[in-house]
Amino acid sequence: MNILFLLKRYEVGGVEIVTSTLASCFIRHGHHVVLVSFHDPNVMALTRVNENVKIYALGKYEYSTKNVVTLRKILIDHNIDIVINQWGLPYIPIKTLCKAKVGLSVKVISVHHNQVNTNARLKAVEQAEERCNNPLMKRVLRLKYAVFKWVTSRSMRYVYAHSDVYEVLSPSFIELFKKFTGIKNPTKLISQTNPITIENQHEENALQLSDLNKEKEIIYVGRLDNIQKKVYRVIDTWSHLEEHYPDWRLTIVGDGDDRKSLEDKVKEMGLRRVEFEGFQNPLEYYKRASILLLTSDFEGFGLVIVEGMSYGVVPFVYGTYPAIYDIVEDGKDGVILPMNKHGYDSKAMADKLAVYMSDYAEWKRMARMAMVKSRKFTLENIYQQWYNEFMKLNME
Repeated sequence: MNILFLLKRYEVGGVEIVTSTLASCFIRHGHHVVLVSFHDPNVMALTRVNENVKIYALGKYEYSTKNVVTLRKILIDHNIDIVINQWGLPYIPIKTLCKAKVGLSVKVISVHHNQVNTNARLKAVEQAEERCNNPLMKRVLRLKYAVFKWVTSRSMRYVYAHSDVYEVLSPSFIELFKKFTGIKNPTKLISQTNPITIENQHEENALQLSDLNKEKEIIYVGRLDNIQKKVYRVIDTWSHLEEHYPDWRLTIVGDGDDRKSLEDKVKEMGLRRVEFEGFQNPLEYYKRASILLLTSDFEGFGLVIVEGMSYGVVPFVYGTYPAIYDIVEDGKDGVILPMNKHGYDSKAMADKLAVYMSDYAEWKRMARMAMVKSRKFTLENIYQQWYNEFMKLNME
C-alpha cells in the first residue's frame, strides 16, 4: 500500500517522532511511504527518518494553487492510496489535500494528537483569566476564550467532515469530541493510541529489572513550557524531597522557551541536585532512572509515560486528562495524583513519591507491572491496528 504522511511542519517533536517510527514500521511491512510537510523540515528531525521515505516540502503554510498542484503531483507520482493527515485540527492541510485529490481514489485518515477539548491557546487564555483581578479584563478574556473555542471546534468539525476516518488518541476522548464539536453521531471517529517509539532490545518474556542499572533518579522528559507541561510543578515537588533524600536526584530532559525561568527558579530555591540536560535522546535516562514525574495540565496521550514504563520507570502523574487513566492504573503500575479543583498540590505528590523512594520492594513491584503494561503499546501491536484500518478503507 502507498501511504503519505501530511504534516504542517516537521520539527523535533512528539508528532514527528511518532510519524518517523510508524513510517519505518510501515516500510518494514512492505508499504511505500512518502512524507510531505508544508514548512521545510528541521535537519535534526530528518535524521530519524528512514532512508527509504521520500520527503517533500511544499515551502509555505498556506492554501494556495501552488501547494495544491504540488501535492496533487506527489499523490499521482506515488500512486498514493491513503493519506495520514497528522494535524487533525487546522483546516489548511485538509483543505489543500481535498482540492489536490479531486478525481483520485485517495482515502484520508486525520489524527488529532492532543486532548480534543483544549489546546495551548485555549489554556493560555484560561490561565490568564485565573490570574486576572480586573472584572472588565476578566470579561474580555472570557469572550476571547469563547471565540477561540468556537473557532477550534469549527475547524475540528471541518477536518472530520473531509476525512474518511478521524482518530483520537484515547477512548476517553470520544465523548469529549462529541461534546466539543457538537457532532452527535461521529461514525468516522475511532480511538488509536500512539506506539512506543524507542527501541527496547530486551525480549518480552525475559525482561527483568536486574537487567537494568537503576539509579535513585527522578526524571522529567518533555518540552519545557509553563502552559501545558507546567514543569515548575516538578521543581516544587522536588523541593519537598531533596533535603530528606540526599542519595536521590532530579534530572530534567528537554528544552523550551521556559528553560531559563525554570533554571532561575532552581537557583532561587537553593536546590542542589537538579540537572537540566537539554534536548537529548531519552533512552539512556529511561534505562537508569527509577521514577518519571509528569505534572501537565493536559496531554493527548503522554508518550514518555509508556516509553519509560517499558524500561521499568514508574510514572507519577497528575490526573488532569482522561487518557492517563487508559495508561496507568493507580497503585498498580504507576501513581496518579487526582486532579484538585484548588490546583496542583506539590506536597501531596511529594508524599506519594516518598512512599516508593523509601520502599525498594514496593517500587520494584510497581516497576515490573509498568513493564508488563507497556507491552500493550508496542509498535507491532499498534501497527496491526493501523493495518486493520487500512484494510477497511481499501474495501470501501
